[in-house]
Amino acid sequence: MTPPALGPASFAFTEMASEDPARSRRFLERVFGWRFRATVMPQGEYLAFEAPDGGRGGIRPTRSTESPSSLSYVRVSDLDSAQAQVEREGGTIVLPRVDVPKMGSFFWFKIPGGPILACWQDERPVG
Repeated sequence: MTPPALGPASFAFTEMASEDPARSRRFLERVFGWRFRATVMPQGEYLAFEAPDGGRGGIRPTRSTESPSSLSYVRVSDLDSAQAQVEREGGTIVLPRVDVPKMGSFFWFKIPGGPILACWQDERPVG
């Protein structure tokens, strides 16, 4: 099998949806020593974290129809090509492309017979 031409396609980060992000933050700071930075987003406060080993992620509030969960993001070099390949191989897009200003873009998809994952493309530098 030929590997896809999407770049290294490594895990970029994990995002958690919490019913009480502040409480989740305190827990993870105390138990694991993770450092957090808060950013205000249209959907509410987003708590980005960095683990001592360099692992990264974030905590966001759950949506009204959502249970607490965690979602892994796979970094790709070309989001449009990744989406086309996901669909070609039988994956189902569950959240279309979202552009996050000054950060990057992502979409969520369901793996055939499996869980939901996301693809992430870092914002390309201008110039």
